[in-house]
Amino acid sequence: MEQNEKYLDIAALIGKSLQGELTPEEAAALQAWVEESSENKALWERLTDPAYLQERVQYWEHDRDRSVHWRQLSEKISGKRPAGRVVAVRKALRYAAMLLPLLLLGGAALYFFWLRAPQGEETLASTELQIFPQGKVAQLILANGEKVNLNDSLQKAITEKDGTKVRNSASALSYVSGPAGAHVATLYNTLVTPRGGEYRIELSDGTKVWLNAASSLRYPTQFNGKERKVYLSGEAYFEVAKDAKQPFIVNTDRMDITVLGTKFNLSAYPDDPVHKTTLAEGSVRVNSGGGGVMLKPGYEAVIGKNNPAIQVSKVNVEAALAWKNGMFVFDSESLGSLMRKLSRWYNVEVKYDNGVDTLFHFTGRIRRYEDIKGILSLIELTGKVHFTFKDHELHVMK
Repeated sequence: MEQNEKYLDIAALIGKSLQGELTPEEAAALQAWVEESSENKALWERLTDPAYLQERVQYWEHDRDRSVHWRQLSEKISGKRPAGRVVAVRKALRYAAMLLPLLLLGGAALYFFWLRAPQGEETLASTELQIFPQGKVAQLILANGEKVNLNDSLQKAITEKDGTKVRNSASALSYVSGPAGAHVATLYNTLVTPRGGEYRIELSDGTKVWLNAASSLRYPTQFNGKERKVYLSGEAYFEVAKDAKQPFIVNTDRMDITVLGTKFNLSAYPDDPVHKTTLAEGSVRVNSGGGGVMLKPGYEAVIGKNNPAIQVSKVNVEAALAWKNGMFVFDSESLGSLMRKLSRWYNVEVKYDNGVDTLFHFTGRIRRYEDIKGILSLIELTGKVHFTFKDHELHVMK
């Protein structure tokens, strides 16, 4: 409760700051919170960015459910706070209600979700459920078909037929090209992560790739010719080594992404309705049967399963890259999309009751290596859905 009250206080102070109504004492309290940690400072800079703030305000005001939450928050403040503070907080309430979901610090529950939790209703937080991901595990398929199981403690060195040195150490696979001209034909390796696993690889050109759960990356042991081409199914984050003479191309079953040197995330799971390319740094060209577009940092290209036309929009890059940094960050993400991610990461099957709203949107943040109970309990606090679990099957109920 004390932490929830703290979020409310900080949201109110930020709201008043945006309106230029802070007292000197309030300004000092807000500044102390900003300087408390680098995370607080980064969040403060984001929440005071005019473009981002305007986008969030419009999103909040046009969502019918959020207007209900706004009234609930108003009633909560009126019942909990002394009369003198009610007026001050209410003046910033329009901003505070919008900011509260973003003030999720250290994996705690959202305040505005907390005040919607049904009284006396049991959630997964009170059960003994414990399911963790596998972590840093993968399988390497060599050019001759041999399969090598990888993990974070395995120290292994392999030499391919073309002289390429392959090393596994500290949860990462690395390639060092053999002597020039040593190969007769291009050799391909494939790195495969299971459900619940992830792995990192450095290709022979220096490109670094983080491979998410239930994904595979096929790539040549050495890059020869006019381009560097790899093949992805699933999700990966790329930091591409620059080489103007050899463009780097990532191929999926719906698109090609062409770059010279850049940082981007590509989500291309076969069971997802859309494939997404999110650009963090540099520039990329996304091509599909529906044409091609150039992306700028902070933007995302989306291609649907049955529609090859590319849709481009500005996005929350932090949320798209969170998995690579050991976090789940959901920014108004649909329940259906969220549950697909949890299914892959925790290796559970998800079944829905009739009538469950899979388009319900959720905002929250939690560490990826936590027990699944943490995120499920957080979702349950919305009052929209509840979960039961048996024999590795997660049942979603209204």
